[in-house]
Amino acid sequence: MTQSEGQTSNIRTREFVQFEWRFLLFGFLLTFWSGPGQTFVISLFGGHFREEFNLSHGDFGLLYTVATLVSASLLWKTGPLVDHLPLRKFAIFLVCLMILAMALMSGVQGPITLFAGILFVRFMGQGMLSHTAVTAMARRYEKERGRAIAFAGLGFIAGEAVFPPAIVLALSLFDWRLIWPSIAVLAAITFLPFIGKLIIHTEHQDGKGAEELEASLPTSEKHWTRAELLRDKRFYMLCLIPIAQSGIITGLFFHQVHIIELKGWSFEWWSICFTIFAAFSLIGGLMAGFLVDRLSARRIVPFSLLFMDLALILLSIFDHEWSAPFVMAALGVGAGYTTPSLSSLWAELYGTRHLGAIRSVASVVMVFGSALGPVLMGFAFDLEMALSTITLVSALLAFAGVGAAFQALKPR
Repeated sequence: MTQSEGQTSNIRTREFVQFEWRFLLFGFLLTFWSGPGQTFVISLFGGHFREEFNLSHGDFGLLYTVATLVSASLLWKTGPLVDHLPLRKFAIFLVCLMILAMALMSGVQGPITLFAGILFVRFMGQGMLSHTAVTAMARRYEKERGRAIAFAGLGFIAGEAVFPPAIVLALSLFDWRLIWPSIAVLAAITFLPFIGKLIIHTEHQDGKGAEELEASLPTSEKHWTRAELLRDKRFYMLCLIPIAQSGIITGLFFHQVHIIELKGWSFEWWSICFTIFAAFSLIGGLMAGFLVDRLSARRIVPFSLLFMDLALILLSIFDHEWSAPFVMAALGVGAGYTTPSLSSLWAELYGTRHLGAIRSVASVVMVFGSALGPVLMGFAFDLEMALSTITLVSALLAFAGVGAAFQALKPR
């Protein structure tokens, strides 16, 4: 074990934020600007892509899935870079590439360039920006690791609250090709100039950065390599959590336009419900961060998928549009809860020296799940399978993940 069960934080959350707001803001901005590479943004343009390039639900789902899988294969190679490169230079380089990826999305002309554009923006957003943010938080903090990851994860939540309604409004006023470069300009203005001042190492950060870990002498604390991780049976049992979480939520959000049509809900009402998703993601994330710092991640991770199960059951049973806020609230708690709990778990179980390499494997698993969700649900919809059947099968998969996690983390 790399982190003792009794190691808990005595610092109050308010003081923690007061001392560490700069680095926490750095993590927040990384995760916020990963948003345009996430499904909840790209899917909003899905109808325009399908209409303009003559794609079916299954065709677009397959294109999106292949692009996501290629992104995952790239992340396997590039994820460990955060273990070796100076964080400041690496972060600036990544943000510049993300800005370029968003700008280039406006120039897609057909299925091939659409594939390339989605691949680029997915790899940079869902892949590298998210991976770097969580890895940096988990490495810089030990006693406050859960809350640090939770606060950085607020960027995901803010993106889920801001981007969908803003893009829906923009799509009603402008051509979709004008929106992507506008987002790129906003990212360049609000983040790029401030990176250097936000990542300064402070005396309150009890963890070590990549450079300190590389230079430190060997200790009795175990730091697993990626090769050792891949020989650990617990890791494969725990993989059901990110596969189910990312696959199901990505599938639902990717096909959200079709789902709300089946339910008879308005698109505007659904976009408003994203703010509920974001609000309850905040609750779930802060709750998990607090519990990680008080109890340890291994004690709370097995409960991660229960909230999503509740959401799937509600979506399966109820058709009235007033059920949508409850579905999104349950999904939000589950999504917010998973990021700090599962990300902290990798550091607890496997150490931080090779955390970039370790998390890149976990991220590939998550991306693999997010790739499966859209294509499997797309083909299910093309086969005219009932939405209730799809959601109940998804709920059973999530229950399997809960059971596997309890088995993997039971005391030896």
